Amino acid sequence: MKRTAAMLALMMAASCSDAGDSGGAQISPSSPTTVAAAAPCSGPDSADRRYITTISPDGRYFEDQYGDPVLVRGDSPWSGLVDWSPEQAELYFADRAARGFNASIISAIGAPGNGGPSDQGATFDGIEPFVDGDITAWNEPYWARLDEYFRIACRHGNTLFLYPVDGWNLSDVFASATPQQAFVYGRMFAQRYARFPNLVWLTGGDYSPDTEDRAAGAASDHVLRAMLDGIRAAGSDRPFSIQLGAERSLSTDNPFWEPLVDWNFVYMYMPTYKAVLDGYARAAGARDPRPALFSEGNYEGENNQSDTAPTTDGTLRRQALWALTSGSPGEFRGSDDWEFRDGWETRLDTPAVTQLEAIRELWNSWPWWQLVPDVDEPLVVDGLVPDVDEPLVVDGRGAASTDEEMVDVLDNDYVTAARTPDRSLAVVYVPTRRTIRLDPSLVPSGATAVWIDPADAGGPTQPADLKPDGTVPTPGANRDGNEDWLLAITT
Repeated sequence: MKRTAAMLALMMAASCSDAGDSGGAQISPSSPTTVAAAAPCSGPDSADRRYITTISPDGRYFEDQYGDPVLVRGDSPWSGLVDWSPEQAELYFADRAARGFNASIISAIGAPGNGGPSDQGATFDGIEPFVDGDITAWNEPYWARLDEYFRIACRHGNTLFLYPVDGWNLSDVFASATPQQAFVYGRMFAQRYARFPNLVWLTGGDYSPDTEDRAAGAASDHVLRAMLDGIRAAGSDRPFSIQLGAERSLSTDNPFWEPLVDWNFVYMYMPTYKAVLDGYARAAGARDPRPALFSEGNYEGENNQSDTAPTTDGTLRRQALWALTSGSPGEFRGSDDWEFRDGWETRLDTPAVTQLEAIRELWNSWPWWQLVPDVDEPLVVDGLVPDVDEPLVVDGRGAASTDEEMVDVLDNDYVTAARTPDRSLAVVYVPTRRTIRLDPSLVPSGATAVWIDPADAGGPTQPADLKPDGTVPTPGANRDGNEDWLLAITT
């Protein structure tokens, strides 16, 4: 998985110089196709586009093609590849780029369960991906359209967290697929898109395999594993993970998949800090540490827990900021337009999107990759996070959620925090009005402490009234009328 910055830059240059299509009515296993010259990332600013490419050496975050840390700022247009016209794909990716998004969770094959219009994987205008349902016989017009959409995403600096097969496909197009066919399909897929620099591999999706022996794997596990083996056989070493089932899961929960994933897909409808911290702790104690990326929670306009409060802008802020202060190297958001209901084009810009854009810009302005979760019990393992062995926040955190209770995000107000080992930066997320207490010995002399409004993270800050004993009260209502605040302490 580890590649040097020089190697990655050379690969990027090659990727931006040629990628395209092949002709013909279909692609068969005997004639695997790579994308011909079409320069998907060409343009005067192509060298400035950063794609999520590999895992950092310490296993805590992602790096771009130049070996620099890259914060994942994602959206979840699951069924876009089958629901969009080319003009709509351009509109979507251009808009997301303008609002700071750099990643998309998206499926290559549609299904009713992922928002697609057809159980045969067909596009909105009836183009099917395969000939007579054979996953190794590709219908070229379908894949030529995907080529175009991948280029559009590439030109707008968007890395596709791509499902060549997802959990819903297993009930439809891939229902009768054998591991042998899945291997051929995965190899064909990776060969065709080898020169696109903006792909990260995913599978699963609300996926709970039907087996009593999870280590041995279900039949569906072996189909998905064969697809991954085909991708790897084609020479692709892009990061890979699997999305398991709701309402709380990490990719490494499943013993069949634990050795195979390069990062943890954190799926959490409850308070997000718990699952992210669990993933972070697993990485800290592992010989092969892996990032724990908050990838799906409550979507804007939806709430999958019918007996709890509707999802609000405050819900979405809380999810994201809990995750970011618990070790997640970025986060994804979603909305109920994941299936692209009529008029979705008018709903790309919402108050929640605006708030999240400012939060992400703020986070990206800091050395976020150096932040270590500040917790009651230190996560120090083999010196991975040196010097962060005592908590900064010593009082006023509130009660943490546990795995045993099903709690809505708005029904928990636990304080989370993160800081750099050299104490040059500390960030504390306080979801509700209160006074917290910090350890004064961990606040550097001369440090500046300010409150940042998460509902207006790009707006003016307020000085924090930090007392000599370390107590500091939140300011009151924020711009959104809620009372969540970010405390930033910098030297």
